Amino acid sequence: MSLKALLGDAYREDMTAAEIEAALAGRRIVDADSLPKMVSKEVFDKTASELARYKKELKALQEQNMTAEERLKAELEKAQEMQASYAKELSKLRAKEVFVEAGLKEDEYEPILEMVVSDDTDATLVRAKAMIDLIESQKKAVEKAVKAQLLKDTPKPPAGTAPGGAMTKEDFRKLTLAEKQRFAKENRELYEAFYKEE
Repeated sequence: MSLKALLGDAYREDMTAAEIEAALAGRRIVDADSLPKMVSKEVFDKTASELARYKKELKALQEQNMTAEERLKAELEKAQEMQASYAKELSKLRAKEVFVEAGLKEDEYEPILEMVVSDDTDATLVRAKAMIDLIESQKKAVEKAVKAQLLKDTPKPPAGTAPGGAMTKEDFRKLTLAEKQRFAKENRELYEAFYKEE
């Protein structure tokens, strides 16, 4: 619905926001019957507190009317729930211990902790160790790949002299005059052999 249709005869092209607000003040834009029924906060709070009180009373009456066997069963259920809760907490602590011993920090193992933990401590330890083995194998594979890449990218060293450090005729030809003179002083016999062949 447009503003012109909403205001009718009161509409003008150059109306300010304050004038539009004043023109709308006396009009009923939404039909109150079409809105959902509302309950005041006080009524809601009063009803909620009464409900809670009645639930407590019902539970107390049920407990009073329980036989000894039913009470024992209820206590046993509570004990089993607590045992399961403690078992899960113990498993969680054991899993954390395994992760810490493996060198992981809390922020590294926290996201996978809930996947590993169960009520059974032995099963939790098996899962935690399997996770550590997986992490270690992945780590070794990455290190191996990085090492292989580094070796691949490392340039080959230039060829040196012949095996055993002896100079070849080809190496001798590449020497400058000063290098040949130094070689002649250090290796007189080899120098004469190369010099005769040239």
